[in-house]
Amino acid sequence: MVNKIIFILFFICLGSYAIAKENSLDYSIVSLLGVQDYKVNQKFIQKLFENQEEFLNGVGEPDLYKISKILKENGLLKLTFGKPMELEIAFEIKENPATFTSVLYDVLGAMGYYYFLVKQSMLEDEKYHFVLSMNTEYAVDPVLLQERLLAYGYHISKIEKRNINQWVYEVWQGDFQYPKAILLTINETNNHANLKGEYWYKIQEGKNISFASVGGVSWHPKIVFFDKNLKIINIVSSQDTMREINLKIPENTSFIKVSDNYLPITIKNGLNVLLK
Repeated sequence: MVNKIIFILFFICLGSYAIAKENSLDYSIVSLLGVQDYKVNQKFIQKLFENQEEFLNGVGEPDLYKISKILKENGLLKLTFGKPMELEIAFEIKENPATFTSVLYDVLGAMGYYYFLVKQSMLEDEKYHFVLSMNTEYAVDPVLLQERLLAYGYHISKIEKRNINQWVYEVWQGDFQYPKAILLTINETNNHANLKGEYWYKIQEGKNISFASVGGVSWHPKIVFFDKNLKIINIVSSQDTMREINLKIPENTSFIKVSDNYLPITIKNGLNVLLK
């Protein structure tokens, strides 16, 4: 008798999920909450999303940021475990996986997740798939994660909560941005300090660039030139000390990273940068 009841309940849940697939908005909500939580709160959810047009993007697809935000604001998005356990987050991306991985580590660090390991990594069907594992009491907030990734030009096309501590994100890259980078204007000297001695710049024009340490401090320049997708174009690394360096900018450069080859804090007081 018990087995029969379980069998029936299974097909009720499966049926609810199948119905949700017919409606892309409902499908996205079910993916975020899980079938059981969706079923328990279905009437409340239907009320929240009564005006479905508000939760679609410009091309008529579910806006996952708006959906996850309204679910979180109404206490439906469960992120707390109650006790520390292993959290697994899987990511899938097609474009420039190395750049995305670097960005993701920055984003997770800014969100307070410093200790994690890559549990699985593979390339399948032209998509890079990897799983991060960490020990925590909370799932990564999908609302905050989307906000942070969007600042870099990344969009989430799918979020699936397989259970409280297993999540899957599908990501696509729009116009890449780098919030750390300071936009340089041609023939205008830029000066700012960084306690870590690591400087990022963005350029849209110019053929030459000079870097001079504030106060005439001797340093060992290490300058990395990147294209618009943060792929390395060229690296200039000096073993000799100097106070200023003038360089020709490689073609297709969009971002430049500057530090000291041995001890970055040597230039923590700042650089005078001139784009020509």
